[in-house]
Amino acid sequence: MFDRIQDMDRELFLFLNSQNTHSLDYLMILFSARLPWLPLYLAIIFSLFWKCSFDMSREGFFNKIVIEKRDRKAGWIMLAAILATFFLTDFLSNQIKYMVDRLRPGWDPCTYHLARVIENNRFSFSFVSSHASNVFGLAVLTSWFFKVRWYKILIFSWALIVCYSRVYVGRHFPGDVIFGAMFGTLLAMVSIMVVKYLLKRINSK
Repeated sequence: MFDRIQDMDRELFLFLNSQNTHSLDYLMILFSARLPWLPLYLAIIFSLFWKCSFDMSREGFFNKIVIEKRDRKAGWIMLAAILATFFLTDFLSNQIKYMVDRLRPGWDPCTYHLARVIENNRFSFSFVSSHASNVFGLAVLTSWFFKVRWYKILIFSWALIVCYSRVYVGRHFPGDVIFGAMFGTLLAMVSIMVVKYLLKRINSK
């Protein structure tokens, strides 16, 4: 049964990995990288402490932008929760990799000769995806804090594309990113419970 699931995962990988175009390569490499998304992370941190809105009654574009301070204590708790969630998803997903010992598509004997690997094909293990754990942990945690529909759509769309990019560039099987996303979601939900508890304690004082 387990072998059959792995075979299906490999088949799905080969199908998705083969759906490529030259122009899409650059976009998927961008989504798969970490450094280009630093401005997004900084914008999220900024938004933990300041709320930006538009006052349409004012004249001039820049005059319409209204920046208000958020609750500082809540902001610091959320920042600590984001950092802790990122650390745990990254650290624990790597521990799982070494326990499971699943080879990446570019090294797997069943796929290495067919996989299209356009990212560094260094030897390491595949299950679960740290990228998927990181981005879904961030998406779930911050979407709970901001509670704005457009943000939820954007952050989860970004997280899904990042997960797909890991299959596209040949670094992960679909099962790796699916379980990685589930793992990141689970840790984020635990973080939300801790944040709720801390905020309740603060507000009750």
